[in-house]
Amino acid sequence: MMPLMGVEVGGYALLTTTELINEFQRNPRLLKTFSWVTIAPKADNLLIGALKVSPGKKREIEQIKATLRPYADMFVANSRARNVHLTRLSKDDLDLLATAVAFRAAVATDERALQLIIRDLMEDAEEYPIEHFSSMDVLGLLEKNALLNREQCYTTVEAWIRLGERLPMTWRTDYERIFGKAFD
Repeated sequence: MMPLMGVEVGGYALLTTTELINEFQRNPRLLKTFSWVTIAPKADNLLIGALKVSPGKKREIEQIKATLRPYADMFVANSRARNVHLTRLSKDDLDLLATAVAFRAAVATDERALQLIIRDLMEDAEEYPIEHFSSMDVLGLLEKNALLNREQCYTTVEAWIRLGERLPMTWRTDYERIFGKAFD
């Protein structure tokens, strides 16, 4: 996906936040696992895909974060009380969520806590006009818009498995739902 940062796909621009780039750059495990991202031109492409945020929008994002932090913490606590283990949203994940709300944007993530919180927020679409895409959904969107073909989608998933990528528990059913056949 790296060559696609900043590109519009099916009405969505593939972007990231500066905070997530920084989180990546200070995480030794991620740097080791995805070392190819740090090598030019891919490293430059990552920066091209960083969302530009005005000072006014930054203030709005900070206000949204102040509202979302207690909500997200309560959501995680309630889930744990039902024996659904979720981790607390990191500062960077909370920033991503608040940024999505401020920009009325979609979030592509496989992080379970973030996915479930987004789905819960989506029930109030007027106040939280955001969407969620999993990695499989993004692959499907890329195929639908002729940026990847079916074989490239399959080999991408193969590579994720080979590299030990943490795929969501539902990745097989998601793959079948999106591509119309089981992953084998």
